[in-house]
Amino acid sequence: MKKLFLFLGIILPSLMLQAQKDFDTENIMILPDSELIIAGSTNVNKFNCVFDISLISGWKKIRISREERFLRFHELYLPLRTDGFDCGNKRMNSDFQDLLMCDKYPEIRIKINKIELFPGEYNKAYVSVELAGKSKDYELPVLVSKEHFIGKFKINIRHFGLEPPKKALGLVEVDEMIEVQFNLNLDHQ
Repeated sequence: MKKLFLFLGIILPSLMLQAQKDFDTENIMILPDSELIIAGSTNVNKFNCVFDISLISGWKKIRISREERFLRFHELYLPLRTDGFDCGNKRMNSDFQDLLMCDKYPEIRIKINKIELFPGEYNKAYVSVELAGKSKDYELPVLVSKEHFIGKFKINIRHFGLEPPKKALGLVEVDEMIEVQFNLNLDHQ
């Protein structure tokens, strides 16, 4: 039994070091001219809530592993403060923050897990979205280059335990499907 613990004590750290060596480190910056929008609609009109990119810009170290057709990312998150969205006016901003329960969950976290590379223009991104304390995985087409990360995907807010609000005595109803649109312009060091 002592030999087993000694063996594990020697092998596990070396395996962990090997796994860490498989990731390359890069420095990237999301540039201020990038866009991230949550678009939705009601039975009356459409709305766009635009995220303040300055809240996630700045240089960040990311760890990437390249294997066959995949780029795998180690703990690559976009932390989006719920109070960082502007929906066009104070009332809509307040309603949006209430919907997302920003007092209890002040952040939406988008984790980029991996990108599957295909010949041609578009690739496939595998992301996880954490919203209101729940997480859901998505696969979506993305346009990826050294300078851009562009795509969009739809989510059903009910999957996160959120109820679409009704306003004006129930005459205005928010659709449960919203679309996350992003056009991230990148710089590398």
